[in-house]
Amino acid sequence: MSEMLTYSDLQSVFMEARADLERMVRRRLGSSPVAADLTQDIYLRLQHITAPLPDRHQARAYLFRMAVNLVTDHMRVERRRTELLTGAAVLFDDVCDGPERDALTRDQMRQVEQALSELPPRCRDVLYMSRMEGKTHAEIAAELGVSRSLVEKYAVRALLHCRARLSESK
Repeated sequence: MSEMLTYSDLQSVFMEARADLERMVRRRLGSSPVAADLTQDIYLRLQHITAPLPDRHQARAYLFRMAVNLVTDHMRVERRRTELLTGAAVLFDDVCDGPERDALTRDQMRQVEQALSELPPRCRDVLYMSRMEGKTHAEIAAELGVSRSLVEKYAVRALLHCRARLSESK
């Protein structure tokens, strides 16, 4: 039985395949900057590969499988992000400037504040960091020491809760 590839071997295979990986990701997503980021993510994940890769051909195939999985995950996150933005827009649908709307706006703000106070602290923090501080889910995850997926779940929970409370009063 031959020896498995080392980390150095994996790096070498990655460098040889990098342009092809990035091209494949760009073709699937239609974005050069995102393709470059996801390709860099593959490189950063090389040190965590534990699958037995006996030769360079299998290592290259494994890297392309990683790329396909990253593309799938990215598309899923972007769909969720669109849902979140749509949910956030609903919170502020009927808000407009003018003295005739001041009372309604104050009432809606009280309802939002009440809804936020009903949320667990982490959900509230994620919504605040995202909407008020303009932080990305990745930045929030790093700051809170949780996964990006968990941050997205907290954000969705917070937005759905606020939307439900506002729609109860209509």
